[in-house]
Amino acid sequence: MSAFGRLKRATRAAIALCGGIDGARATVDRVGQAQVGRWNNLNHADLPMVHDALALDEIAIAEGRVPPILTALAAELGHVAIRLPDPDMGADAVTGAMIAVTCEVGDIAARLRDALSDGTFERMERNDVAREIDDAQAALARMKALVLPPQDKGRE
Repeated sequence: MSAFGRLKRATRAAIALCGGIDGARATVDRVGQAQVGRWNNLNHADLPMVHDALALDEIAIAEGRVPPILTALAAELGHVAIRLPDPDMGADAVTGAMIAVTCEVGDIAARLRDALSDGTFERMERNDVAREIDDAQAALARMKALVLPPQDKGRE
């Protein structure tokens, strides 16, 4: 799938999280229903402008979900987008974060084992393993944010 296709599907996911075309139109407010429909149409070249994409993704964030457009854009650049935890959390949060990291690494191993069980490693299987790696990297980044709050980064 092309980068455009992945961004288009992420946009469709964001629109769905807003309650569909009508909900997304109400969220961005400055564009009409037809424009949101074009964003939602896989066969149309239009994508939301950055400020509209942020507004759509804010709904996902407000619902405690992953922002689909931001996540897709970051992935296209070889990065992951994560929500950083509150750095004022205590040792229990760090322990919980370590457990989450361990679970994510286990998910990589399980996905890889399943993918290689037939002796082949197909493109879809590679993509599935890569998504598991992204999840593990996100868990590690959240843990790092707990261990090293932003104001401490760069200090020795």
